[in-house]
Amino acid sequence: MGAVERFRSALREQQVAEPVVAQIMAGYERISDSSAKARRAAFFAQAIQRMDELLDPPTRQAVRDACACSKGGWRQEAVHKLAQEYAGRSLEDKVRALWDVTYMGKPVLNPDGTISTGIGDRGGFACPCPVFSSVGWTEPVSLTYCYCCAGHFRHHYQIALGVKLATKEVLSSALASQGQKPCRFVFEIVD
Repeated sequence: MGAVERFRSALREQQVAEPVVAQIMAGYERISDSSAKARRAAFFAQAIQRMDELLDPPTRQAVRDACACSKGGWRQEAVHKLAQEYAGRSLEDKVRALWDVTYMGKPVLNPDGTISTGIGDRGGFACPCPVFSSVGWTEPVSLTYCYCCAGHFRHHYQIALGVKLATKEVLSSALASQGQKPCRFVFEIVD
């Protein structure tokens, strides 16, 4: 399932009313994962703006979190392996071990028990999301969109750490800042 179908599915799962879904999808009713890449990027930029106007923060965040991609494959294998190797070890050890998993960030266990992570140490890079990176998107898009990427990290971190996580906040993103800021997420343990 591609980004567009995951988005439609997430709207249904969060029980967003059909008239509201129609407003979010307006002008792109026939958009699909086989539509041109530039059209899909324009659709998501508009749809996220409309979600920000029409949905409360918990609902729009849950919708985007459910859209997380790259939840299987070699990343999933790597975090399962880490979970097995670090079974019985401290949360701090597991968090630090994630630094060695390719493209899984450099998470930090904060004094308040939250976990911060992200992509890049500072700004200066384009958003790596395939929806936008493949078309050279240059307009800022709301941080709401990036709860999808946070959901990707959250999924893998839960496996590696053996705890249930919730995304507390998306602090910044390359997409929202036009490459000026890094992608930063904060998770809280909900077990």
